[in-house]
Amino acid sequence: MGAEIGNKYAEKWDEEKAKKAFLKGLEYAQKDPRCLHLADAIKVTGIPYSTYDYLAETYNVLGLIKKDTKTEVLLRINRGTLNSDYPAAAGIWRMKQLGETDKVEQDIKHSGTGGIIVQYEDMSKPNDETI
Repeated sequence: MGAEIGNKYAEKWDEEKAKKAFLKGLEYAQKDPRCLHLADAIKVTGIPYSTYDYLAETYNVLGLIKKDTKTEVLLRINRGTLNSDYPAAAGIWRMKQLGETDKVEQDIKHSGTGGIIVQYEDMSKPNDETI
């Protein structure tokens, strides 16, 4: 199955044009309660998903807008879970799917010549490697 007619897959994106589209996605994430994933915001921009990631990696300002967009989505889910709009387990699962990671601390306990690494996990900040 080929690409749909009128797609923008081969379209060229300069920083200024892409910035306008990224800001449109950020605004959608901020204002529309149906936006529960970064992909929802990307879809509104009209930029193909892989191109969106490429542009965010290429231009620093676009990478920052992407992080802000992702944070808006996480805030919505956090608020919704705390206000009982979403079940707690589903909210936690969704946040993990969006890249929220457990905080990992390491303690090294020495016994003789070897050491044992003990890890402690706790909720912390989003992982930027996931969408």
